[in-house]
Amino acid sequence: MSLKDSIDEVERRIAEACRRSGRSREDVRLVAVSKKFPLGVILEANRLGLQDFGENYAQELRDKQREAGSGAAGTLRWHFIGALQRNKVKYVVGKADLVHAVDNMALVAELDKRAAAAGTRVRALVEINGGEDSKNGIRGSDLKEFLESASGFRNVSLEGLMMMPPYFEDPEMSRPWFSELREMREKVSGEFPGMRELSMGMSSDFEVAIEEGATILRVGSALFGPRPERV
Repeated sequence: MSLKDSIDEVERRIAEACRRSGRSREDVRLVAVSKKFPLGVILEANRLGLQDFGENYAQELRDKQREAGSGAAGTLRWHFIGALQRNKVKYVVGKADLVHAVDNMALVAELDKRAAAAGTRVRALVEINGGEDSKNGIRGSDLKEFLESASGFRNVSLEGLMMMPPYFEDPEMSRPWFSELREMREKVSGEFPGMRELSMGMSSDFEVAIEEGATILRVGSALFGPRPERV
């Protein structure tokens, strides 16, 4: 299947899931997970209409953002979707449109410091732990306190939640996690109205995520196929 065919098929499935759930296609942003894929593949996907690309490694995002230059055919936005170490923050501030996985206050402080120095503002999401000890993320019970503490930083804007639930062969098994994340956002939205985004759903389960309210999808293999070992 060609890249165009894969994009068209994912778009068809997104549109159908939106139709089933009574949502507008414009309410859901597709982030193409492009980590380890060469820049040429990203620019071709951009030419075919994709605008948002997600990277897991800070230096890889920095290098691709720099090398893309004026080569993009249209709007090209970068998302940092991996676990971000504080010593790598400098590589993504001013380059990533959205940081998806903030899960500790020390990272918020470093993002704020770097953003202030660069004269910019960082948009970010809070990662909620999906129930696995090996995964990152704060506990849902700590969310309100986390948002209250983060509100003291002037150069970081927390705009929603992100989660990676356990992997299931049956995508329906992910539904309770997606539903819970939506409910968490709803509980804090009155006090924190800027918390609008829900980054949830990947290649294996993005249709269920849409039905449960996802506003951002992180889709890699369904678009690009198996990830290469090297860039």
